[in-house]
Amino acid sequence: MPTRLTSPNGELIIGKGFPTVLINDQLRIMDQDPAIFEQLQKHNVSRLIEIAREGHAAGLDMVDILIFHQDLDEVELLPRIAWSIKQEVGCPIALDTRNVQALEAALKEIYPDKALINSVSAERKVLDELLPIAKKFGAAMVGMPIGDTYGLPKVVDERVYEAQVIIDACEGLGISRDDLVMDGVCLASSAEPETFEITLQTLKRFQDELKVSTILGIGNAGFGMPDQTVIDLAYLIGAIPWGLHSAIVNPDTAGLVSTVRAMDFLMNHDVGGKRYINYWRSQRRKSH
Repeated sequence: MPTRLTSPNGELIIGKGFPTVLINDQLRIMDQDPAIFEQLQKHNVSRLIEIAREGHAAGLDMVDILIFHQDLDEVELLPRIAWSIKQEVGCPIALDTRNVQALEAALKEIYPDKALINSVSAERKVLDELLPIAKKFGAAMVGMPIGDTYGLPKVVDERVYEAQVIIDACEGLGISRDDLVMDGVCLASSAEPETFEITLQTLKRFQDELKVSTILGIGNAGFGMPDQTVIDLAYLIGAIPWGLHSAIVNPDTAGLVSTVRAMDFLMNHDVGGKRYINYWRSQRRKSH
């Protein structure tokens, strides 16, 4: 810890004591309208690039690309999207795929910049397939603590166990734990009433015991509830003091960037409030 990603825009750091990294979740084909899907079938990626540009302008730090679908050519599309975002937006990129051919093709387009692979689990088959690719391109990885021993763990100790499996596999190949961003697992509180507390404890142990940076996909938090993004944001803000370092988020969440900037200031992850003030000034200019 910390994890360092690079892009034409410069270095982005994920880890303890640094500002919370916000990752745009809207470059996921399952979240988009049919018109975008039809464009992608014609190998037209322009609307996804625009979504990435809009998120970056709104204050998000990077993008997560997920285009897995039986009717799409992921091997052709993923590297094309990655290259276009690198050239036109310049932000760091997370590649949300288990397709080895698509992943390697996209990493080639991003290299020598350092991307984030989302994700590797603790399952031996996944580790054997993806770790050599990550090492080849010097990519960082999201570690998803789902494994052969406990499946999807519902308690803290089991999540820590599966996370340690991932760390051991990486270090066995000479990959530093600094290149791991461990997922604390965000489940829907409507279905799992105790899940928020379990995830908070998981994040704390990942940070303090395993010494890895952390991430959550916040979109599950408010699933099944009215005004879902309100709950998503509350979950995110509540998790930052417990060791959450980055989050995959919906950029349309009301108050997202300003509230996260405020919490980073309060946590002294934004010394002097420079990021908070700069964001406030940018929004003020837009309103005049």
